[in-house]
Amino acid sequence: MDYMDEYEFGRPYMVGDEYILWKGKPEKGALFTGREIIMLPFALIWLAFSVFWELTAIFSGAPLFFCLWGIPFIGIGIYLLIGRFFHMAYLRKRTFYIITNKKIMIKRGNRIEMHDGKSLPPMDIRIHKNGNGTITFCDNVYMSGRRRYGAYFALENLADVVAAQNAVSMMEK
Repeated sequence: MDYMDEYEFGRPYMVGDEYILWKGKPEKGALFTGREIIMLPFALIWLAFSVFWELTAIFSGAPLFFCLWGIPFIGIGIYLLIGRFFHMAYLRKRTFYIITNKKIMIKRGNRIEMHDGKSLPPMDIRIHKNGNGTITFCDNVYMSGRRRYGAYFALENLADVVAAQNAVSMMEK
Protein backbone atom coordinates (compact mmCIF):
# COMPACT_ATOMS: atom_id res chain seq x y z
CA MET A 1 0.00 0.00 0.00
CA ASP A 2 1.52 3.32 -0.99
CA TYR A 3 1.28 6.60 0.92
CA MET A 4 -1.82 7.84 -0.90
CA ASP A 5 -3.80 4.62 -0.36
CA GLU A 6 -3.37 4.89 3.41
CA TYR A 7 -5.81 7.79 3.42
CA GLU A 8 -8.47 6.21 1.23
CA PHE A 9 -10.28 5.00 4.36
CA GLY A 10 -11.93 8.42 4.64
CA ARG A 11 -13.50 8.60 1.16
CA PRO A 12 -16.63 6.54 1.97
CA TYR A 13 -17.36 8.77 4.97
CA MET A 14 -17.18 12.05 3.06
CA VAL A 15 -20.54 13.44 1.92
CA GLY A 16 -21.64 15.97 -0.66
CA ASP A 17 -19.38 19.00 -0.80
CA GLU A 18 -16.90 17.67 1.74
CA TYR A 19 -13.22 17.82 0.79
CA ILE A 20 -9.85 17.14 2.43
CA LEU A 21 -8.02 20.11 3.97
CA TRP A 22 -5.10 18.17 5.48
CA LYS A 23 -3.92 14.61 5.93
CA GLY A 24 -1.01 13.21 7.85
CA LYS A 25 0.23 10.67 10.33
CA PRO A 26 2.28 10.68 13.54
CA GLU A 27 6.03 10.74 13.23
CA LYS A 28 8.10 7.80 14.47
CA GLY A 29 9.90 7.91 17.77
CA ALA A 30 9.11 7.81 21.45
CA LEU A 31 6.78 10.49 22.74
CA PHE A 32 7.15 11.07 26.45
CA THR A 33 4.21 12.78 28.07
CA GLY A 34 3.47 13.82 31.63
CA ARG A 35 2.03 10.37 32.28
CA GLU A 36 5.51 8.84 32.26
CA ILE A 37 6.44 10.79 35.40
CA ILE A 38 3.83 8.75 37.24
CA MET A 39 3.74 5.55 35.19
CA LEU A 40 7.45 4.67 35.19
CA PRO A 41 7.89 4.70 38.99
CA PHE A 42 4.57 2.87 39.37
CA ALA A 43 5.69 0.27 36.81
CA LEU A 44 9.01 -0.22 38.60
CA ILE A 45 7.30 -0.71 41.96
CA TRP A 46 4.72 -3.07 40.40
CA LEU A 47 7.37 -5.17 38.68
CA ALA A 48 9.67 -5.25 41.72
CA PHE A 49 6.86 -6.41 44.01
CA SER A 50 5.70 -9.01 41.47
CA VAL A 51 9.22 -10.44 41.10
CA PHE A 52 9.61 -10.41 44.90
CA TRP A 53 6.29 -12.28 45.25
CA GLU A 54 7.28 -14.85 42.65
CA LEU A 55 10.76 -15.49 44.08
CA THR A 56 9.38 -15.73 47.60
CA ALA A 57 6.73 -18.22 46.47
CA ILE A 58 9.24 -20.35 44.57
CA PHE A 59 11.98 -20.44 47.23
CA SER A 60 9.63 -20.90 50.19
CA GLY A 61 8.15 -24.08 48.72
CA ALA A 62 4.67 -22.59 48.40
CA PRO A 63 2.00 -24.56 46.55
CA LEU A 64 2.07 -24.42 42.75
CA PHE A 65 -0.94 -22.07 42.69
CA PHE A 66 1.03 -19.33 44.48
CA CYS A 67 4.02 -19.83 42.20
CA LEU A 68 1.85 -19.45 39.10
CA TRP A 69 -0.19 -16.59 40.58
CA GLY A 70 2.66 -14.07 40.24
CA ILE A 71 3.47 -14.75 36.56
CA PRO A 72 0.64 -12.63 35.07
CA PHE A 73 1.58 -9.77 37.41
CA ILE A 74 5.19 -9.93 36.22
CA GLY A 75 3.88 -9.78 32.65
CA ILE A 76 1.78 -6.70 33.48
CA GLY A 77 4.81 -5.07 35.10
CA ILE A 78 6.99 -5.71 32.04
CA TYR A 79 4.26 -4.28 29.80
CA LEU A 80 3.88 -1.18 31.98
CA LEU A 81 7.63 -0.63 32.08
CA ILE A 82 8.63 -1.22 28.45
CA GLY A 83 5.93 -3.06 26.50
CA ARG A 84 3.57 -0.11 26.26
CA PHE A 85 6.21 1.88 24.37
CA PHE A 86 6.40 -0.85 21.74
CA HIS A 87 2.59 -1.00 21.67
CA MET A 88 2.36 2.79 21.16
CA ALA A 89 4.95 2.62 18.36
CA TYR A 90 2.98 -0.22 16.74
CA LEU A 91 -0.24 1.83 16.88
CA ARG A 92 1.53 4.98 15.67
CA LYS A 93 2.60 3.16 12.48
CA ARG A 94 -1.04 2.31 11.82
CA THR A 95 -2.50 5.74 12.63
CA PHE A 96 -3.66 8.19 9.96
CA TYR A 97 -5.39 11.55 10.26
CA ILE A 98 -7.67 13.35 7.81
CA ILE A 99 -9.10 16.81 8.38
CA THR A 100 -11.91 17.73 6.01
CA ASN A 101 -13.92 20.93 5.87
CA LYS A 102 -16.55 19.22 8.10
CA LYS A 103 -14.88 16.65 10.34
CA ILE A 104 -11.71 15.07 11.68
CA MET A 105 -11.16 11.37 10.96
CA ILE A 106 -8.62 9.27 12.84
CA LYS A 107 -7.81 5.72 11.81
CA ARG A 108 -5.90 3.52 14.28
CA GLY A 109 -5.54 0.00 12.96
CA ASN A 110 -9.06 -1.11 12.00
CA ARG A 111 -10.81 1.50 14.14
CA ILE A 112 -12.00 4.83 12.72
CA GLU A 113 -13.01 7.80 14.90
CA MET A 114 -14.91 10.75 13.47
CA HIS A 115 -15.32 14.11 15.19
CA ASP A 116 -17.74 16.67 13.81
CA GLY A 117 -16.17 20.08 13.23
CA LYS A 118 -19.24 21.83 14.67
CA SER A 119 -18.82 20.24 18.09
CA LEU A 120 -15.03 20.23 18.51
CA PRO A 121 -13.80 21.16 21.98
CA PRO A 122 -11.07 23.82 22.23
CA MET A 123 -7.65 22.74 20.98
CA ASP A 124 -4.36 22.84 22.82
CA ILE A 125 -1.11 22.73 20.86
CA ARG A 126 2.04 21.39 22.49
CA ILE A 127 5.38 21.63 20.70
CA HIS A 128 7.82 18.86 21.63
CA LYS A 129 11.59 19.15 22.02
CA ASN A 130 12.11 17.50 18.63
CA GLY A 131 10.05 20.23 16.88
CA ASN A 132 6.99 18.06 16.29
CA GLY A 133 3.70 18.98 17.88
CA THR A 134 0.55 17.46 19.30
CA ILE A 135 -2.91 18.98 19.00
CA THR A 136 -5.17 17.91 21.86
CA PHE A 137 -8.88 18.64 21.73
CA CYS A 138 -10.08 18.92 25.30
CA ASP A 139 -12.68 20.60 27.40
CA ASN A 140 -13.15 21.34 31.07
CA VAL A 141 -16.00 19.42 32.62
CA TYR A 142 -17.40 20.72 35.89
CA MET A 143 -19.01 18.22 38.21
CA SER A 144 -20.08 18.71 41.82
CA GLY A 145 -18.23 22.02 42.09
CA ARG A 146 -14.90 20.42 41.23
CA ARG A 147 -13.08 20.85 37.94
CA ARG A 148 -12.41 17.64 36.09
CA TYR A 149 -10.19 17.80 33.03
CA GLY A 150 -11.11 15.47 30.20
CA ALA A 151 -9.07 14.97 27.02
CA TYR A 152 -11.23 13.80 24.18
CA PHE A 153 -8.74 13.04 21.42
CA ALA A 154 -5.42 14.16 19.95
CA LEU A 155 -3.46 14.39 16.74
CA GLU A 156 -0.11 13.25 18.07
CA ASN A 157 3.51 13.90 17.15
CA LEU A 158 2.90 15.80 13.91
CA ALA A 159 5.83 17.13 11.88
CA ASP A 160 3.59 19.79 10.29
CA VAL A 161 1.49 20.75 13.31
CA VAL A 162 0.97 24.29 11.97
CA ALA A 163 -0.61 22.97 8.75
CA ALA A 164 -2.92 20.71 10.77
CA GLN A 165 -3.89 23.60 13.07
CA ASN A 166 -4.59 25.82 10.06
CA ALA A 167 -6.81 23.10 8.55
CA VAL A 168 -8.78 22.85 11.81
CA SER A 169 -9.20 26.62 11.79
CA MET A 170 -10.55 26.52 8.21
CA MET A 171 -13.21 23.91 9.05
CA GLU A 172 -16.88 24.86 8.72
CA LYS A 173 -18.15 25.43 12.22
